Amino acid sequence: MNQGLLNIGSIVLTILPLVIVLFLFLLFRYIKKKSRQEREKQTEISFMAQTFQQLLAQLKEKERELERLKKIAEERADFVESYSNNIIQSVPSGVVSFDNNLVVTKINTAASRILDIRSEDMVGKSYEEIFSSPVKELLSKKEPINRAECTYTLKNGRKIYLGLTLSQLFNQREEQIGYVLVFTDLTELKTLEKQMKLRQWLSSLGEVSLGIAHELRNPMAVISGYAKILSKKGDNLPEVKAIMDEINVMNRIIEDFHSFSKSVKPNLQRIDLKSLLEKSVRHILKEREDVEIYLSSDDIWITTDEVLLKQAINNLLQNAVEAMPEGGRLDITVGSGSANRGEVEITIEDTGSGIPEEIRDKVFLPFYTTKDSGSGLGLAIVHKNISILNGRITFDSSKGGTRFKIVLPQDYS
Repeated sequence: MNQGLLNIGSIVLTILPLVIVLFLFLLFRYIKKKSRQEREKQTEISFMAQTFQQLLAQLKEKERELERLKKIAEERADFVESYSNNIIQSVPSGVVSFDNNLVVTKINTAASRILDIRSEDMVGKSYEEIFSSPVKELLSKKEPINRAECTYTLKNGRKIYLGLTLSQLFNQREEQIGYVLVFTDLTELKTLEKQMKLRQWLSSLGEVSLGIAHELRNPMAVISGYAKILSKKGDNLPEVKAIMDEINVMNRIIEDFHSFSKSVKPNLQRIDLKSLLEKSVRHILKEREDVEIYLSSDDIWITTDEVLLKQAINNLLQNAVEAMPEGGRLDITVGSGSANRGEVEITIEDTGSGIPEEIRDKVFLPFYTTKDSGSGLGLAIVHKNISILNGRITFDSSKGGTRFKIVLPQDYS
């Protein structure tokens, strides 16, 4: 039995190392496998982390690209808006935009200048607070307007002539977001058109007037002759004196007729404009100490007809003096007009009672006068002379006085 136990113990001793070796082998394989799995897992995690870092880097790059593109888009949008605003601000026509309730949202420089209202006093206000009739009524209808024309009175009382267009304003989705009013000051153009028509009419009327003046001279000469014969008889009749006075008035009117109607070719010469004005002022105002005179003139020489210009200036000064029977102030200003046109501007402004509004369209018409005596040809002759000299004349008048402005070419051509 002992022998058997010895054999078993021997077998156990023999097998035990093998078992230990096998165990250690299996343990080593397990540890190696576990280590490989850990390394694989670590590699996978590292790969995922690296991939995530790459994706994150790509996202950041895309974000930077989007920021760059956004900045470019914003700069382009700002440029387009600035460019559009520059265009709107630079156009000579007035542009006013409204929302759907006709509240002003934007106004350009020309609109502010034409309406004589500051832009900050217009934005945010209703059209009723800004515009007066008839523009206010046209806007209230909210209907498109294509090339309408109207006379418009500014807040300061000055009248201008407007050409205007009203259009609907849409956004990019074709939704109406308001209205756009575009208008142009046609006052100067209408004045020129009116003066051209008046010039043609005066030319035709001048031919008729010349004939009338010629026909009147003969009977007036006969009447004057008989009146002189009667006066030489020594009767000293008051009737004869009255006839002679009326004959003198008629002779003056006939002279005005002849001066107005005769065809004149300018006799051009180089003249000192300031000197001409000074002489005219001394001649017209020598007996009016109650009139203050302010003459402001550059040293300007022009090529024109001195006689025609002097006659026009004298008539204007005479009218200005007569408009101030109780005295006042007379401002005469001379300066260069538009530099690119080579023009000279002469303004004569008085502080009289002004020209009544109802007769302002008639001041240059011949034979029209509001004075007790006179032929009504003074301003008609002024208009004719300035037209002959290739110039133009306009005026503004109010209860505080009248201002005439003459614009002449510096060199007649």
